[in-house]
Amino acid sequence: MAVAFECTEEEAFFMNQAKCPPPGETARTTLSENEVGQHVSEAESNGVFRLLERLVEESGVSFVLHEHSVVRTVADAMDTLQFDLSRFLKTVAFRVRGGRVVLAALRGDRKVNYPLLAALLGVNRRELAALSPEEVRELLHVEPGGVSPLPSGENVSVLLDEEALSIAPTVYCGIGRPDRTLEIAPADLLTLSGARIGRFSR
Repeated sequence: MAVAFECTEEEAFFMNQAKCPPPGETARTTLSENEVGQHVSEAESNGVFRLLERLVEESGVSFVLHEHSVVRTVADAMDTLQFDLSRFLKTVAFRVRGGRVVLAALRGDRKVNYPLLAALLGVNRRELAALSPEEVRELLHVEPGGVSPLPSGENVSVLLDEEALSIAPTVYCGIGRPDRTLEIAPADLLTLSGARIGRFSR
């Protein structure tokens, strides 16, 4: 079974791809029947989504939860969603020294500056690795396309690129499922995520 991912280092919207192919090419991952069975179960994915949804609801902040077809990349968003794409946040998940997971949230049209991100985390650039789709499923319990800047585990921290705070009036971001998008004010997202602010985009 072949699954195709369009990948640019507009990275992938709300998604992690281990390596991107040359521009204009499509990365294809061939999955065996056993590997297909290893995908996050619907119950697991819904569990993370419900946890994050409850976090937002119980906070009392204003938000809108949008339901739509599955979106995994920036290209998907442009083709499918009727949102202002300049207000999208993508969240890229990284593994750092000690097994810690870091969620780096930045504008969808920006790229991660790896040296700056590593410096903010106090690690060597070589100690910073983007999670593969399989690791996203294993460590975050969501499907690629569902990564959220709201942490769902104890060993997960969040960094929010400082430029994202200038987006107004709201941002669009992931919330645990690739067919849902959270619309929320940047300041409220910052509060709920407990994120550190820093500059790591280019």
